[in-house]
Amino acid sequence: MLAAVILLGLIAAWVGPASSWSRVTVLALLALWCLGLGVGLGLPMRRLRSMRAIAAFAGSRHPPLASDLLSAIELGASDGREPTGAASPAMTRAFFGAVAEAAAPLDPSRMLPLRDSLRAALAAALAALMLVLAAALSPGTVGRGLHLLVHQPTRFEGATLARDPLVADLRITYQYPAYTGLSPQVVEGSTGDVLALRGTRVLLEMRPLHSARHAMLLLGESGEEGEIPATLAAGRLSARLVLDQDNSYRVWLSPLLGRPVSEARPHRIVVEADRPPEVDIMAPSDHLQLAAPRPVEVGFHAHDDYGLSRIEIVYRIDQGPEQRIPIKDAQGARSVRGTTLFEPTTAMLTPGAQVAYHIEAYDRDDISGSKMGASRTLYLVIENPREALDEHLAAEHVVLDKLVGILADRVEFGEKGGEPPALERLWRWRDLHDSEESHLVLLGRLVDEQRRRATGNKTLVASLGGIADRLGKQMREEADLLKGLRSQADRGALTPARLSRLQPAGARHVAELESAVLVLDDLIGRQRLDDLAELGKELTAAHQRLQDLLARYQAAGDEALRRQIEREIRELRGRIAELARKIAEVKARNEVAQDWMNMPDPKQAMEQVARLDSLLEKGDARSLGEALAELGRTLATLQQALDENADQFAREHFPQESRALAEVMKKIGDLEGDQRSLATDGKALAEETEAAQERRIEAQREALLAKAKQILDGVQRRIAGTPPHEAGPGLGADLERARDSVRQLRRQLPAKEWAEARKESERLVAGLRRTQGTVVERGAGQPPSPALEGYAAQINEASALAQDLASELARLVPRSDEALTPAQRTQAHGLGERQDGIGERTERFAQDLEKRQGQVPGADIAGAELGGIAGQMRQASKDLRQGATVEGAGRAQEAAERLAKLRESLGQRPLGSSRASREPVRIPGADESRAPREWREDLMEAMREPAPEKFRDEVRRYYEELVR
Repeated sequence: MLAAVILLGLIAAWVGPASSWSRVTVLALLALWCLGLGVGLGLPMRRLRSMRAIAAFAGSRHPPLASDLLSAIELGASDGREPTGAASPAMTRAFFGAVAEAAAPLDPSRMLPLRDSLRAALAAALAALMLVLAAALSPGTVGRGLHLLVHQPTRFEGATLARDPLVADLRITYQYPAYTGLSPQVVEGSTGDVLALRGTRVLLEMRPLHSARHAMLLLGESGEEGEIPATLAAGRLSARLVLDQDNSYRVWLSPLLGRPVSEARPHRIVVEADRPPEVDIMAPSDHLQLAAPRPVEVGFHAHDDYGLSRIEIVYRIDQGPEQRIPIKDAQGARSVRGTTLFEPTTAMLTPGAQVAYHIEAYDRDDISGSKMGASRTLYLVIENPREALDEHLAAEHVVLDKLVGILADRVEFGEKGGEPPALERLWRWRDLHDSEESHLVLLGRLVDEQRRRATGNKTLVASLGGIADRLGKQMREEADLLKGLRSQADRGALTPARLSRLQPAGARHVAELESAVLVLDDLIGRQRLDDLAELGKELTAAHQRLQDLLARYQAAGDEALRRQIEREIRELRGRIAELARKIAEVKARNEVAQDWMNMPDPKQAMEQVARLDSLLEKGDARSLGEALAELGRTLATLQQALDENADQFAREHFPQESRALAEVMKKIGDLEGDQRSLATDGKALAEETEAAQERRIEAQREALLAKAKQILDGVQRRIAGTPPHEAGPGLGADLERARDSVRQLRRQLPAKEWAEARKESERLVAGLRRTQGTVVERGAGQPPSPALEGYAAQINEASALAQDLASELARLVPRSDEALTPAQRTQAHGLGERQDGIGERTERFAQDLEKRQGQVPGADIAGAELGGIAGQMRQASKDLRQGATVEGAGRAQEAAERLAKLRESLGQRPLGSSRASREPVRIPGADESRAPREWREDLMEAMREPAPEKFRDEVRRYYEELVR
C-alpha cells in the first residue's frame, strides 16, 4: 500500500494538482486493503474450512498428536451421532479422552506462528520510514505529490496555465461614483488592467479564444481573494466587479473536455486614491495683533480631484472649544478661490485673547467617507487698547515734563544775572546739553515704539518725529559749537567773547524748545479728545447693533437673540461707564485747556441704559424699543458734542494740517468721481459685448455640447489605458493632466463657462502634444514595437480630436478683442485713454503726498495706497485697450472702490484710539510690507555719532532696541 501511495504521489507530482487525486487515492487504498484482506484472511479460511484440515494443520504444528488427531476426527461424527465401526463405543470415548488430555497442554499461540506477521510489520515500518525519508529528501517531487493526494486544489491550482492568450478584444466600461461627476468611460482594446477610483463599477467584456462551458475571474495571484462569476453568451465573456482595494485577476475557462485553463499573467486592479483637498490660507499677517476685535480679511484656495463640498473657518479662542464658521458650499467645484471676512465671536474676545484659526475643506467622497484637508494655522491677538493708549500718553507726559524742565533750566541760565567765569559757564552749558540729549533719547524711543506697533498712529509718529528732528538739528549745531569751545578751553584760549557765540544758538534753541513743548502738549490734548470722540462713535455703533438685534428678536422671539441682547446691553453699559471715567480723568489731569473742559455728562445715558435690563426681563418689547430709541438720541447728542470738541481743537491748534487734509480729501473725491464715471461706461460696454456673445453661442449651444461630448468621449477612451512598458516612465503626469482637462471640460461646457472652457481645451491640446513628442522620442531609439506604435496612434488620434474641439470653441468663443465690433473697439480704446489720464493724475498725486509726509495726517499711507490704485488703473487701461472689457471694467470699478475707502479713512480721527474701528484688516499688497530703507540708513548714520559720556550706556541700549 505504501508503495502504491508513493507511486501515486510521483504520478501526481508529474501530472499536477487535480480535484480527483483524493478520490483516486482513496479508491486505490481501498482496493489494496480488500486485496490484502482476501489474501490474509480469505485464503486461510478457505484452507481450514474442514475439521480434517484443521487437525492436519494442528498435527503439522505438533507431530506427536498428528495421527491421534486425524484418527479422532475420522472416528467422530460431524453430526454428533455415536461412532460406528469395529471399536466399541467405550473404547472410542476412551480414545477421545486420551487425545483431549494429550492436546490440553498445547498453547494456541505457539500453534500459530507470528514470524510472518512480524516480518510484515517490519516491512511496513521500513516502507513508512522510506516514505517519510523520500518526502523529506525530495519535497519538490515526493512531498509535493503526497500533498496533492490529500489536498483539494483551488480552481487556479487545478487549471493549466495557458502559454497563449485566452481572450481578445477586451473592452472595459467604468461607471464612476456619482460624487465624482464623471461620465461613464469605455476603453476599447484594453490590456485588461483596471484603474479607477474606489467604488467604481466595472464591466469587463472580452472574446474567448477557446470554447468553454464555464468561465470566471479568479481574484488575487492564485484566486485566494475570491471568484467572480462570468457570463458566456453569443461568443462574448462578461463580468462585473466593484473596486474596493488593489488586487489582480485572471481569466479562468473550463473547456468542454479536458482540464481547465487559466491565464499565466494576472491583470492588475489598481484603486486610485481620492486624495484629501489641498488648502492654502492667506491673511494680513501670520501673527496679527489687533487693538480691538474687528473683521480680518482671509484669503483661501482649496482644490480637490473630484469636487469640494463645504469650506469652513475653524478657530479656537485661547484654550476654548473649536468653533466653525461656514465660508462656502463649493457644490462640487474642483477649485475654489476667494476671500472672506473672519470675525470671531466678539463676546469672547477680551483684551489679551489669542485666536488660532485655519481653513478646512471637505470633499464629496461618499464611498470611503468625506475627507478633510486643512491649511496651516494662523493667529491673531487682541491687544488692550485702553492700556496701550494710557501707557503711551503717560510716556508722552514724561517726555513733556522733562522738556519743560530743560526749557526752564535754559531760560533760567540765560536770564541769571552776573557773569560767572567763562569756563564755568561752558561746563554748565555742556551739562544742559547732555541732559537734553538724554530726553531726546526718550522721545526717540517713544517714536520708535509707535513705529513698531501694528496699530501705531502714523500721524502721531510724524508729529513726534518732527519734534525730535527739529530739536535734534538744534542739538547737533550746539554740539559742534561746544566741541570747538571745549578745544579752546583745553588750550587755555577760551574767552568771554568766544563764549558769546553760544548766545544766538541758545536763543534759537529755547524758541524751538518752547515750540516743541506747546506742540507736544497740544498732541496730548488732541489724542485725549480724539479718543473720547472715537469712543462716542463706538457707543452709537453699539446702539445700532442693539436696535438690529431687538428688531430680529421681536420678529422671531428666539431665546438665543435675547441672550445676545443681554450681552450687548452689558457691553454698552460698560462702555458708557468707560466714557464717564475718561471724561473725569481729562478734567482731573488738566490735559486740555479750560476752553475745552465743557465736556458732556454721560450720567443721563447711564440711567437710560440701566432701564433696559429691567424692561428686557419683563418682556415689554414695546417699552424696550422706546427706551432704546431715547437712549439713541442721548448717545447721538453725546457723540456730536465730543466730535465738535475734537474738531474745533484740531482746527484751532493744527490749522495747517486741517486745511491740508481737507485739500487731499477733495482731490481724492475728484479722482473717485472720474473713476466711477469711467467704470460705469466700461461696465455698460462689457454687458453689451457679453450679451452679444451669449446670443451668438446660444444658437449653436446644443450642437456644440453634443459634438463636445462625442469628442471628449473619444479622447478619454484613447488616453485611459496604461502606456506600454516600451514608452518608459514620465508619461503619467502629462496623461493625468490631460484626463483632468477632460473632466473640467465636461463640467464647464454645460455650465456655460465658455471662456474657461476655451482655455482648458487649449491646455488639453498642449498636454497631448507633449505626450506625442515624448512617445516619438522614446520610440526613436528602440526597435519597432507594435504596442508602442499602436499607443502612439491612439495619442495622435486623441490630439487630433482635442484640436478639433479647441478650434470649434475658438470659433464660437472668440477672444475679447476678436468679439468687439469696430465701434466697440474704438469705444474701448477711448475708455483706455481716459483711464490712462486718471491713472497719471493719481500717480502724480501719490508722489506729491510722499513729499508731504508729516504735513498731512496719513500722507504716507494715502501715498502708498494711491500708488497701488494707479497700478490697478494701468492694468485696467491695458485690458480696455486690448478689448478685454469685462476685466477692464472690473478693475476700474475696484479702483473706484479703493479711492472711496481711502477718502473715508482719511476722514477718521487721526490720533484717536483705533479700538472702535470696524474697518476690516485687509491682506496687504506686494509693496506694502517693504522695510523703510531710508529710516534704517538714518539709524546707521546716527549710531556712528559719539554719545555723551554720561549717557553712553543709555544711548547704546536704545540703539540695540532699535536694531532688534
